[in-house]
Amino acid sequence: MGKQGPVVGVLSTSFGGFYYGALLAGIQAEVAAHGGRIIAIQTLDAGTFNRDFQDPPPFPHQVAWDYIDGFVTLLTGASSAYLRAAQATGRPVVVISARPEGVSCPIVLPDNKPGIRAAMRHLIEHGHRRIAFAGHLGQSDALERYEAYREVMDEHRLDPEGLHFDTGGMQERGGEQAAEAMLAAGLPSTAVLCGNDENAFGVLRALTAVGCQLPADQAVIGFDDMMGGAAIIPSLTTLRQPLGDIARLAANLALRLVNGEQVPDEEHRMPAHLVIRESCGCPGPLALASEHSDDGSGREGLLTQIRTVVGCETPSPSSDARKTALEMSVESIASTLDDAASGVPTPVGAGLRRMLLPVAHRLVDYEAAVAVMRLIRDHGRALRLAAGGDRTVHRPIEDLVHQIFVVLAHTQVSREAERGRSAMAALGTQYAVSMELLRSQERDPRSLEWLRATDIRAGCLGLWPGQRNATGGTLDVIATYDRAAGTTTSGGGRTKIERFPPPGLLATADTGAGDMIYIAHLKVGDGDWGMFALVGPVQGELAEGRETMNQWAALLSVALEHESVLQSLREQEEVLRRAALYDDLTGLPNRGQFRDRLMLAMDRARRRPEYGYAVLLLDLDGFKVVNDSLGHEAGDQLLQEVSRRVAAVLRTNEVAARLGGDEFAVLIEDIAGPDAPGAVAERLQAAVSAPCRLGDTDVTVTASIGIAVGSDSYVDTQAVMRDADAAMYFAKSSGKRTHALFAPSMHASALDRLRTGAELRHAIDNGQLELFYQPIVALDSGMVTGVEALLRWRHPTRGLLVPPVFLPIAEESDLGTKIGAWVLRTASRQIAAWRCLPGRESMRMSVNVSDRQFRHGNLIEDVVEALAAADADPSCLAVEITEGVIMRDARHATRTLTDLIAMGAEVHIDDFGTGYSSLEALHDLPFDALKIDRSFVSRLAGSPRSRELVRTIVTMGLNLQLKVIAEGIETEEELALVRELGCTHGQGYLFSRPVPAGEIEPLVRRPGSLFTAGVGGAPAG
Repeated sequence: MGKQGPVVGVLSTSFGGFYYGALLAGIQAEVAAHGGRIIAIQTLDAGTFNRDFQDPPPFPHQVAWDYIDGFVTLLTGASSAYLRAAQATGRPVVVISARPEGVSCPIVLPDNKPGIRAAMRHLIEHGHRRIAFAGHLGQSDALERYEAYREVMDEHRLDPEGLHFDTGGMQERGGEQAAEAMLAAGLPSTAVLCGNDENAFGVLRALTAVGCQLPADQAVIGFDDMMGGAAIIPSLTTLRQPLGDIARLAANLALRLVNGEQVPDEEHRMPAHLVIRESCGCPGPLALASEHSDDGSGREGLLTQIRTVVGCETPSPSSDARKTALEMSVESIASTLDDAASGVPTPVGAGLRRMLLPVAHRLVDYEAAVAVMRLIRDHGRALRLAAGGDRTVHRPIEDLVHQIFVVLAHTQVSREAERGRSAMAALGTQYAVSMELLRSQERDPRSLEWLRATDIRAGCLGLWPGQRNATGGTLDVIATYDRAAGTTTSGGGRTKIERFPPPGLLATADTGAGDMIYIAHLKVGDGDWGMFALVGPVQGELAEGRETMNQWAALLSVALEHESVLQSLREQEEVLRRAALYDDLTGLPNRGQFRDRLMLAMDRARRRPEYGYAVLLLDLDGFKVVNDSLGHEAGDQLLQEVSRRVAAVLRTNEVAARLGGDEFAVLIEDIAGPDAPGAVAERLQAAVSAPCRLGDTDVTVTASIGIAVGSDSYVDTQAVMRDADAAMYFAKSSGKRTHALFAPSMHASALDRLRTGAELRHAIDNGQLELFYQPIVALDSGMVTGVEALLRWRHPTRGLLVPPVFLPIAEESDLGTKIGAWVLRTASRQIAAWRCLPGRESMRMSVNVSDRQFRHGNLIEDVVEALAAADADPSCLAVEITEGVIMRDARHATRTLTDLIAMGAEVHIDDFGTGYSSLEALHDLPFDALKIDRSFVSRLAGSPRSRELVRTIVTMGLNLQLKVIAEGIETEEELALVRELGCTHGQGYLFSRPVPAGEIEPLVRRPGSLFTAGVGGAPAG
């Protein structure tokens, strides 16, 4: 847009209503007269009704600054910081009715004190001595008016004590509150001066409502001369604030500063004039009685006074043709009256109406109409007096005056009817816009299509990029509306806030028609969406905060909020939908969706005999070790990587799902042949078993896969999944990285596992578990120094069961920890009893602790409780833990083992040498003994390599001052070898099989060496 005259920015909390509307209209008229335009920036949240603000709103946005040459600020429309920032960029500032702190600029104010003094003198002339003041002293104008009131009271030695009633604001409700306080005080005054007209309206209504006769019981004077003051009963005497003059002066000062003129930073005051009506006790201007009925001012006097009433001399953006028509209409009134007095025929009917319309249109209220009617009547009366008693002259003059009155009255009625129609049209427009914006779920409010229902020339929507409540200096232009072009354009790119709205929008403003560019901050409550610009007329006839532009901005903000909520709900719905169908961690279909897909495949198979399908169930081998040793986060990363690999090797007829934990499933549809499922299983195993990097660690897992091929025997998905699960457990029991095709015999194994689990729970509760004991012998002396407690299950039908048969099943549930706690309690009671035997005071009981009990149980608490229940010393206990269990979480293991040793128990590492981190265990963890696994001992006689390995282990243990216990000694040769290699202790069938307590007790009671009893020969010499 090329430069088309000056652009003045107007900063205000509101732009509607009598006060703000009059100021804005005056500024617009003055700027338009200089070929410029105004950009009205509302600095308050859209839709805000309350406009009593002692402090400016915190509006920081430099919107449209690239176009604006200077600013006019209405009252507290902008903060001092904002105005100083404008001045710092070379944009001059003029302020109306406020003194912003720290800002040097011209200030235009109403001259409050002379008007107030005149009003006070008027009341005193009426005989009032108890005059109250109802106003809010927090507002600067009201404070000045109160100060003038006090000055007059002091000058006339009138006591103001108890006569100030605070309204709390400048609105009507504040006046009602003041009236209520006056009544509560016994109505101590006979007259009240109000801070402004709205306060006065509230006082009048509240006092009238309780039966006060006004002005007899209380005279009332306001300030502002708002619309409606003349129509209220009694009509309000007030001080007419020259809002138009104030606005035009402020705009003129701003334009002069923009043009580079030197304008002093000083106050400019405009006087207020007393408008006498009925509420002070006077007859008021609506009475047709003339103050000077014999006024001989004649024709020129009539013309001058009518010109004053209709505002012929007031600057306006009206065209020269309109001004000429108005002047001709004024002249015609006097000429027609003169013609009637001279007997010349005068216009009647439509002709008279056409002649009077320019004047009639300038009579904006009843008061102006009555004033003109009085002037015409008085001039007609003067003409009749000049004619003496000639009735032929009197009658035409009277008829003409009557016809003029009828035309002016009809015009007033027409004006009111037009106002009604306009109000109804505005309500209709507001309703249409409201319905459009309230249906934001059907139509996107950001499109601005809803502006077609209005008479706005143009509009533009700019939203903060990315999300609401942004603080950046850019806007995304979402849509632009142009009524003249009949278009609504989407988009417009990103722009600096200083260049919003786009230049083309400013060019649509018709300054001659009173247009302004209005910018609202799309902020309601906590929601802040951006900026909204409109081009349209000043709306001074609507109350502040209720201007349609302001309300549209508020509705648009709410619609955007509503749309955001709907979008959030849609996103949540999608999240819930995905959660119902997909696994959150891996993104694969979940169990529910897999079941649905399988059901569809089964339906197809029933309809098409040639259609085949298969289900592969995968369980990761080694996942638990990774999860326990590296942590759950690493475990999650591994599951995600496995998911990616599985998905990557699948074909179009194959779909994978995560069922939970480390279990995955694959559905193969329309399988090519009987070998296809096995081929898919091999492909999956190859993908899964490749090394995976987790942080700084390389890990490898494999998959055990069970396969169930669809058949006519399957009636539901549960049966298919059950068989695939049985095959998977069969594969797992056969070794890692294997797959198995379901066979009916596998059901027996699966059912056996289920039955064993249920029976084991019953066994715990019914005393079927037992402890067998095996002695631990000191190899240097042959003395029994301890025993190891070994669990057995005396099954009522299956006989005596050893741990490998049932403990893996117990470890899959909480049975593992329950059994572990039972073993500790039973073993503690037994060792406490044996320690009471002579010479067995230092005997020790070794107890195995499982992975689940160590990691997920309460091992320390279980040990403490077991020892306490048996009244046993902690030194009687040796806790045996495999190094694999320990190294899955070395930090947890270190804490637990340290606590065990601290209480006095011993810690033995069982099956040492069979784990993956034996040396690390030796280096980092606290313990007392190593137990060399039976697999090493059994190979000593035939394997020199095994002998050297055991020698190395023994040497390390002894160097670390640890006991070294050889397990599984079954022959004299093995005994000799472990003694030769330096093992300190041994156990095995050579000394005793594991037996119940009663059977081993003779060995425990035996005071001498087992070697002298013929077991293992004599001790080494």
